[in-house]
Amino acid sequence: MAGSPIQTFNDFMNATGPAYLTSADSVINEAVKNTYAFSRLLKEKTSEATVQGGNEIRDVVMFDDASTYDHYLPNDTFNWRNNQVLDTVKCPWRFSIDHMAWTDHEVELNGGEGAGRDYVKSQYKRLKKSKEQRLWTSLLNGFENDLWQTPFGNYSEMEGAGGKLPYSLPAFISELPDSSNPQGVRGGAPLGWTNVMNLANGTTGEARWTNQISNYDTKAAATANDKLTSYAGVYNPRDNTTYTALIGGLMTAFDDMFLKCDFQPPSTRQEYFEKATLNRQMILCSRLGLNQYKQALRASNDTLVSYQDAAYGSPSFSGIELMYCANLDTAAIYPKFTTARRIASTTNVGTSVSTAGVTESDTTGVDVGARYWWVNGNYLTPVYHASRYFAKHDVMRHPNQPFTYVQVVDCWWNLFCNSRQRQGIVSPIQTA
Repeated sequence: MAGSPIQTFNDFMNATGPAYLTSADSVINEAVKNTYAFSRLLKEKTSEATVQGGNEIRDVVMFDDASTYDHYLPNDTFNWRNNQVLDTVKCPWRFSIDHMAWTDHEVELNGGEGAGRDYVKSQYKRLKKSKEQRLWTSLLNGFENDLWQTPFGNYSEMEGAGGKLPYSLPAFISELPDSSNPQGVRGGAPLGWTNVMNLANGTTGEARWTNQISNYDTKAAATANDKLTSYAGVYNPRDNTTYTALIGGLMTAFDDMFLKCDFQPPSTRQEYFEKATLNRQMILCSRLGLNQYKQALRASNDTLVSYQDAAYGSPSFSGIELMYCANLDTAAIYPKFTTARRIASTTNVGTSVSTAGVTESDTTGVDVGARYWWVNGNYLTPVYHASRYFAKHDVMRHPNQPFTYVQVVDCWWNLFCNSRQRQGIVSPIQTA
């Protein structure tokens, strides 16, 4: 290995790289090995689905069939229509960067005076691996944190062409209803937002460009299997109005949400319909939420066909896994009141705050309690630009630190959703 130790190591870093920096498919497979929610959105997806070019990310969605179905008699005349039913959903690219850095001193002291060729190689590999391990951990943690960024106060940062932040899950899944939506009680845009991915929702936009909502009762007397009860006059802090909500026990709310998110294609002409598969669906929750669900299972254990381990190590609902997501323990992504919490059985008029969020256990929140995020990964995908797919750049010397060298990894991407109505949230409402 000729040349100075620092130059030799720099050449080594330029010439070599881990698999996840050289192959799109390898990056995805490497990410899936961890337990973060972000990596689950990449599960079993090929580079064709997650890597593309262009100056923005686009897709087309059909929200309305604009029905041309009719009945006729012989000799009737017909009026033919060419209905335009496609809408374009689009989002801008977001640019993420991370880096590795090392100094002359690290390399020189690791090389060893008079050390043999094999020893120097092993030392370089060890140092390189430690640098990449920190970089990769930092990247994944950054992606996971982006996934749970609060949408409150970040409308221009996420939706605007000049913003820096990628879309987060709370940008697509809202627990506050667009109560005038003709599709029923569905989650609208986040508070303070007008559009989501260039599309408005509700009566002023696309009624189906909304997510599903189900509610469970948080009062102490409620049991997991309480039936759904209709509560009229539930206060909606989104627009200072009231609406009618169906509220039941936790399992009952899960039953309700499963049917809302289950879109089964007809038995014929299936090539024109999406396939309902469970392998990319998941229910994300905090530690509080997972423990609450396990407690509900234990309470019902005597009614199950077969007894099982009381720990419920990998709980699921109708085949959909409940996944503990550590970020949800502390994520300040839920709306709050400036006056008091809402209670479904009372008139509760307050002012919600759209420029900040609170955690699910914060008593200043609109509703307090665990949330369950029903995420369908078939329609939520991190999309990367082909030109900057974890691109590793050449080693640079820092201009202000002549003994420091930096290698940058650049990534252009965003979180893309092409169906909000297949996403949902089970959220708490106190009834008394």
